[in-house]
Amino acid sequence: MLLRNVLVASLAACVSSPLVSAWTFSNATLAINERSGTLETHQFSASVPLADIVSLPSSALARLRFTVRSDLTPDTSNKPHQAYAIIEDPVTKIESSFTADVRENGRARVDIDYKTIPTALLGPNKPLTVKIVLASFGTEAPLKVEIGQILPVYNGPSPAGPIRFGPKPEIIHIFRPDPKFVSSAISLFFSAIVVTTAVALIGSWLHLGAAPSQLPKALASSPFGHLGFFASIIAIEVAFFNYYLGSTIFKLIAQISALAPIAFLSGSRALREVRSRRLKGE
Repeated sequence: MLLRNVLVASLAACVSSPLVSAWTFSNATLAINERSGTLETHQFSASVPLADIVSLPSSALARLRFTVRSDLTPDTSNKPHQAYAIIEDPVTKIESSFTADVRENGRARVDIDYKTIPTALLGPNKPLTVKIVLASFGTEAPLKVEIGQILPVYNGPSPAGPIRFGPKPEIIHIFRPDPKFVSSAISLFFSAIVVTTAVALIGSWLHLGAAPSQLPKALASSPFGHLGFFASIIAIEVAFFNYYLGSTIFKLIAQISALAPIAFLSGSRALREVRSRRLKGE
């Protein structure tokens, strides 16, 4: 009695449960188009793929047109959540997908342009498998069906294989050699010019009437002016010498920026002190 009740309940559940539908399509065509027009058109269906391999020139595109249907309601248009075409290399299993544009009436279109096919899928005499995928979040079973093959016409060199992990050739870096200083002879020559110029400057001062006896009085009247100006000039020369020895330009700019105001202020005071003594006839 118990077994009979179980069988009756199971039969009732099977009769009352709705049949699960599946996605399919109809009125499907594959056309090869160029700017001049349509080169050829082929028909196919979900159960009958293309009979021959379709050639795809480099200046053309393959246009897929089909109507999405449900196998339980073939007369009603449907729009799945996902619809796209896949081209796949049957040897390497590398594939690329192309999204389908599906309207509310179920009419779908997919354009596979030769220029958008990845180079990894191109090669001499290399047919590619074309598949259509339809899927949704509802009760319909998804569809993934092979509809045939296309052969992109490839006239270029064979593409290089994928880069694999492994040892690579040695890379030898050649850096720029360190900057060289000028020869010591040139440095001594210009140093002699500087010393000669300094001696000529001091000699001209003495010839024009400079009075070394006034130095103590000048230092007493304006110590910051004379000593500060002289010390700042020496410090600036030292900064340039350090830059010559290898210091950076940024350090030189910072040092000159700090010493220039001191030289300007002390030099102004020194000149005012000299002017006051000159007005007194000293």
